[in-house]
Amino acid sequence: MRQELSLDELRKEIRKVTLEMLRLAGKRLSLAKKIGEIKRQRGLPMEDLDAEKELKHIVLEKCRVYGVDERFGLKLLNLLIDEAKRVQGESEGC
Repeated sequence: MRQELSLDELRKEIRKVTLEMLRLAGKRLSLAKKIGEIKRQRGLPMEDLDAEKELKHIVLEKCRVYGVDERFGLKLLNLLIDEAKRVQGESEGC
């Protein structure tokens, strides 16, 4: 019975962490929109490959620290970057 309880507790924690990740993703997208607005006002290109490269380097370092597979970390980062670019692109028409 204790094993069942433990499994339920772990599943609750997984849900909690997943929802927190979604909250943080929403915050990240909000920040990306603001960055896009500033870039537009200043006439800067939407894509900043140097900033992406620096962030990828930091993510790889943190993957090693947190014991996260580097391929997974980069996939997640690429997904976040792609979504930020999509959101910034949608804002261009505003």
